[in-house]
Amino acid sequence: MSELTPGERLALAKKEIKGDYKDVIVANQEHTYMVYQPDGNILYKGLTEPDMSMYVDCKSYKFNTRDVAITDQQGKSIAQFIIHEDEHDVCHIKVRSLEVAKTKASRDFLSEITSTSKAYDILFSTTKNDWKISKNAKLVLKQPMSFYVTPLKDPHILLERIVVSPEMFKDSNVVKIKHKDTLPEAYSVYTHKIFENYSIK
Repeated sequence: MSELTPGERLALAKKEIKGDYKDVIVANQEHTYMVYQPDGNILYKGLTEPDMSMYVDCKSYKFNTRDVAITDQQGKSIAQFIIHEDEHDVCHIKVRSLEVAKTKASRDFLSEITSTSKAYDILFSTTKNDWKISKNAKLVLKQPMSFYVTPLKDPHILLERIVVSPEMFKDSNVVKIKHKDTLPEAYSVYTHKIFENYSIK
C-alpha cells in the first residue's frame, strides 16, 4: 500500500470497511501507532502504521487511541513520555522525568519546518517536479536526514517521505529528488532536527 497515492489509499480503505469517508476517518482514528527505542524513548506517534525500515533497532506498538490520550493534552510534548513494556509484552505510557524530556524533545521527535529565514543550516524547498534540499556550505552532514510531507498541519497522514544521505551532497550543497505524487496546494514538512536552523521556501 505504500506505493499507492493518498486518493487510492482512501478509496481502498472505504472499500475495506464498506463505508463512506466519515467511516474511514473514524476507523483510522481508532488506533494510534508508536515507535520506540529499547529505553522506551518514543520516535513516532501517528494514526498510520509506520514503515519500520526507517527505525533501526526499534519496536512499534498499536495502542487504542483512547489509551494514549494523555499525550495529547494541551501543553504536553511526546518527549515527556516513554513506553514501558510489562512482563506480558504489553506496552504502557509512562511519564519521564522533566530534565530528560527537555533534552530529547527536539532531537528525537518530529518538528514542523516553519521558518523562512535565509540564515539556515538546512533549507527545504520545491520546484514543479522536484524537492530541493540545500545545506549550509559550512555544514558537515554525518547521518541521513528524513523529511515527511503531510497535509497542512496534519502529521498523522503521510503523503511522502524524502530521505537524503550525506553521500548525495558529495558534489554539491543542493540535492534534488523527484516528487512521487501530485502535491496538494498546501502542505507541511516535518523532520527530526539534527541541526539548529531549518527553513522552508
